[in-house]
Amino acid sequence: MAIFLIVLSCIVLGYLFGSIPSSVIIGKVFFHKDVRDYGSKNAGGTNAGRVFGKKVGLIVIFLDILKTIIPIYAAYCVLAYTSLNQYSMQELGYIITAFSCLIGHCFPIFAQFKGGKAVSSFAAICIATNWLITLVGLFVFLLILKLKKYVSLSSILTSIFLTLFSLLDIYVFNGLGMWLFPSSIYYFVLLLCSTILLIIRHHANISRLVHHEERKITWMK
Repeated sequence: MAIFLIVLSCIVLGYLFGSIPSSVIIGKVFFHKDVRDYGSKNAGGTNAGRVFGKKVGLIVIFLDILKTIIPIYAAYCVLAYTSLNQYSMQELGYIITAFSCLIGHCFPIFAQFKGGKAVSSFAAICIATNWLITLVGLFVFLLILKLKKYVSLSSILTSIFLTLFSLLDIYVFNGLGMWLFPSSIYYFVLLLCSTILLIIRHHANISRLVHHEERKITWMK
């Protein structure tokens, strides 16, 4: 019963935090517009940047990353440093919380279940758990972005690469001492499920990429 309540609490914590619609709130409060009515009609940071400007886009991305990191750390600290540590749920707890944040970001209860495309949440999971994976991911993302000029393609390929790299990092490199939390095959499953959802959320972008209709960035040469 206790383990069930822990799992349920992690799901609720992650989902509610993930459901905070940063771009929607900023758009309605400061611009009196719903970002989902413009551009790609998506509530993520990239579309917020297109609609409201680059600075606003960066702020949205930062807030979306923060809303994922906070519950991950909260879940781990509660399960590791309180009497709940007797259930040894630290790893599974933060992993469940992390994926619940991602679900909340994509399907936010506070914004009619119309959210982002999981990119910022995926990045936040990496930042919160392993700096090696974060740095490798940043390098891969920027490299693909520079070569191809597509944010969507860079996001998809980077998530796939990092999912595979996590196995190498866990079992070969042993994280090079850069794991912030305990990690095992469950971490790979977390990234795998997150990548699958990220790809599904980008189905329209993939269609546009196939038909050479996807918009390229113009600010990177």
